Amino acid sequence: MQDAIKNRIPIHVDLQPNRDELYSGICLKSNDKIFIFICFNDETKEFDGYAIIRNYEIYKYREWNEEELSEIENNNYAEYIGKLPLGKMNNMFECLSELKNEKLIALFKESDDDSYFVGRIKNLSENKVELKLLNEDAEWIGNEKIKIEEITYIGFRTSYEKELLNKNTGQ
Repeated sequence: MQDAIKNRIPIHVDLQPNRDELYSGICLKSNDKIFIFICFNDETKEFDGYAIIRNYEIYKYREWNEEELSEIENNNYAEYIGKLPLGKMNNMFECLSELKNEKLIALFKESDDDSYFVGRIKNLSENKVELKLLNEDAEWIGNEKIKIEEITYIGFRTSYEKELLNKNTGQ
């Protein structure tokens, strides 16, 4: 993995049998707690935002082959290099602490792979994060408190969050 990080090699990360998820992108950091990567968007064929997952969920990974590499239409990964304080992001709590000023983040919980929360961090403690939620119509709704230990995925600065922010006139 360290070789893939150093050489910015795109990889697929497979979470099966833990969860039926396959993520693609360029890994920026991997330790025994978290895995931080630049996301690859299969629809637009370019790199699109960041994600953080728990490292224990990764079952296996593999580097992209030549055919997969040729599918990249806009190799824009350099736009995402050096934009995160990776040295301060060593576990989920530290990652959330560094993301307190993000306009929007998306969170998935381990108990529910099919739904997720999108919002702005309102409060953060060592055990819980409270989000001010934004719904799919870009309307601010109630708050949600989530135990940090239950978070399996954090996404941010992707086209999805940007689209919601653009729809939201309350910014």
